[in-house]
Amino acid sequence: MKKGYGQHCPIALGAEVFAERWTPIILRNLMVGCHRFNTILEGAPGLPRSVLSQRLRRLEEDGVVERRDHEYHLTECGRELTDVCMALGMWASRWREPQPSHHDPYLALWTMSRLIEPALLPCPRVVLRFNLTDRSERYWLVLSVSGNEVCLEDPGFTEDGVLTTDTDWLIRWQSGSTPPTGAVLDGPPWLDRALTTWSGLTPFGRNVPSEDLSQSAC
Repeated sequence: MKKGYGQHCPIALGAEVFAERWTPIILRNLMVGCHRFNTILEGAPGLPRSVLSQRLRRLEEDGVVERRDHEYHLTECGRELTDVCMALGMWASRWREPQPSHHDPYLALWTMSRLIEPALLPCPRVVLRFNLTDRSERYWLVLSVSGNEVCLEDPGFTEDGVLTTDTDWLIRWQSGSTPPTGAVLDGPPWLDRALTTWSGLTPFGRNVPSEDLSQSAC
């Protein structure tokens, strides 16, 4: 049995469901369309399979998630709980600053891949390789009408372009606060235009406190 706070306070009751480790990340992944177990796991680096199974089972018991045809979907209760996720993200984007050690290029590209609408792609398949100057690994962003994915090995498709930059630029680009320089694209003009539209798809753009905004305007 899950241990709770033993309080009738709604905040305590809600925290018993939402505030358990990994639960907000699982809800986030469900929000962006991850319905299968392995897909949820892909967007949660470090989450053990056994813990994911346990959390999903508890979310089912709490009426937040339902399983249909081997897929997990948010219930009406779960969709309302995602408002808490969004509010938490907006608060963190305003008051918290991620440490450079927390910058994960795979997760940044994975998040972007979930937010890019395949129906709006400039061609049936787009393959963009990322060469990071501060890391040894490479990443491939593969976008197609059948679904998007991030590959850690060459997927075998013809590359439309290569973007060379560092992790910091990539994180800023994904969040929509990209500096004007710091990346070199070897690719056609249409890909350059597409990159502009993909920047900042996350709803958690840089949302600084009002006092910081007043200082930056000086």
